[in-house]
Amino acid sequence: EERVATWREPWIRQGVEQGIERGIKEGVAQGKREQLRRLAEVRFGARTAECLFAALRREDDPRRLDAIAEAVVRCETADELLREARTDP
Repeated sequence: EERVATWREPWIRQGVEQGIERGIKEGVAQGKREQLRRLAEVRFGARTAECLFAALRREDDPRRLDAIAEAVVRCETADELLREARTDP
């Protein structure tokens, strides 16, 4: 029993570490999505902000989220921003 317990320890530790890393990644992405929602609301209004947030709800690629942040500044209209957010890179 003790030998089996020692075999499982590295796997358990690895699983915990992977879970922590995934949680951090998801938390950072959620924070970026929320920040994009707020920026879009300031620039284009609440309706556009909510549409953007919905379009990005599963996005977790930091580079993609950064590109959308640039689009919030660059795009001239809400429709242009939402088209860009919904288009796969």
